[in-house]
Order: sequence, then C-alpha cells, then structure tokens
Amino acid sequence: MRKNIFVALDFSNFDKALDVANSVKDYAAGLKITNELFSIIGKDGLKKLSSFGLDIFLDLKLLDVPNTVKKTVASIESLKTVKYLTLHTSGGYDMLRSANEAAKELELLGVTILTSQSASKEQVLTLANLAIKSGIKGVISSAQEYESVRSLSEDLKIFCPGIRDVKATKHDQKRTKSYSEFCHMSKNDSKVYCVIGRPIYESGDAGQNIKKIIQSAN
Repeated sequence: MRKNIFVALDFSNFDKALDVANSVKDYAAGLKITNELFSIIGKDGLKKLSSFGLDIFLDLKLLDVPNTVKKTVASIESLKTVKYLTLHTSGGYDMLRSANEAAKELELLGVTILTSQSASKEQVLTLANLAIKSGIKGVISSAQEYESVRSLSEDLKIFCPGIRDVKATKHDQKRTKSYSEFCHMSKNDSKVYCVIGRPIYESGDAGQNIKKIIQSAN
C-alpha cells in the first residue's frame, strides 16, 4: 500500500517529536512541522528529523507582502531539508507568483480554507484555482473538497487535514472525513495525501495508532 499519511508534529517538545517520528517512520510518508515546533528546533532540528528518511512538510502558512514571502521561500529553500512549504492562497496572485519564483526544488502548497473553519465548496475552489494559476504545485483542503479540487487539475498535489474517525473526538476540526473514506475516494490517486496528528500520538503508542488507522481502510 502506498504511504499517504503525513504525521503532524503539533507540539513544542523536540524529544517527543523525535520519539513520534521514530515510531511512525515505517508507516508514514512524511512529517509536518508547525511554527510551534520550528521556532524551537530551527534548521538543526529539521536536519535531525529528516534523518528518519521521511519527507519534511514545513507548515508556516506564509502571508505577507510578495517580496517578503519570496525571500522567506528562498531562505527555506537554502536549508535543503524541506520538501513542502505552505503559504496562504488568500495572499493573492502576486504573492503566490513571487513565492513560486523563489521555489526551485522546494514545493509550495497553497492553504485554501482551514479545516477548523466552515467553508463552501465554491470558496475552496476559487482559492485552489488561484494557486494553480500562479504555478503552485499543491494545495491544502479538507477531504470533503478533494474530488472537486482534483477536477481542476490532474497534476496538482492535494493534502487533506481534518482526518478523524467517525466515532472519534473532532477536536477543533469542522470539515472532516475518516481515513477509510479518504482512502476510498483517492485510492488510485498518487498525488493526494492526508495529514493526521493528535489521533496518532495523543494517547497510547504512536506506531500502533498509525497502524490501526491504516488497517481501518482495509
């Protein structure tokens, strides 16, 4: 089975991040690093996390004037450890285009509307189209909009947060799908991934938890 889960390390304890990464390394496609963790571990910490052989997804959600974002993208590019970097599509075409000009090996992902917020399909598609027009390689949207976003482009990479079991606590997520539903929708799509954090590491063993999530789709 293709590995399609990015594990979100949404905390500030680096030792915990290393433990979780080690536990999930055989089952995950990559690790998502937020501002919270990155502000503590910096480039050296990213290098350590990349040693697990998983793709690094740096979730900074950049939003600023075009030149500032462009310089930030160039700085992240220079680290050579990050594969994916997020920025808000709401920053507009000029910001997205400037950011894309600075990205060489680094792949940019445009955040449409956070899965913790309510949104219409039309809102998400408008922002996804903006990302496509600016040359961005991928977008972040909930699994609820996956099929609609995919209809816009066969080449676009799609990352879906808000993956929660039907009976599980939704936490702060509003637009959710279960992992089984996600896999059923995207089973033949090699350019779609999901992002899962707390259900993997909040309680119990992270390695066993991710295995159970994967098995739920069988």
